[in-house]
Amino acid sequence: MTTAPNTTATGTDVLWQNLTDALNALIDSGQFPAFHNLNGPYNNWQHQPYATDDAHADAPWVVFDLTARQFTVSSRERTRSGEHSRRPRKRR
Repeated sequence: MTTAPNTTATGTDVLWQNLTDALNALIDSGQFPAFHNLNGPYNNWQHQPYATDDAHADAPWVVFDLTARQFTVSSRERTRSGEHSRRPRKRR
């Protein structure tokens, strides 16, 4: 089910509608996105949002890359290894 585009949308409304359409398309295809927050030693204890389909162990992960400041498609292994986290700052 897709929603008719909002012709009076302004600003970021269109982007939010695109996100809604993409999430609905995942659900229609049998994927059920779950949203989480990764926080631990592998990402230097920084909050790092990610989404995946908890029902499918091999599903791709969409993770917020802390260095690039963008969401990217990755894997559980790459994300958990800290590949998308910022490197710790050097102490002076």
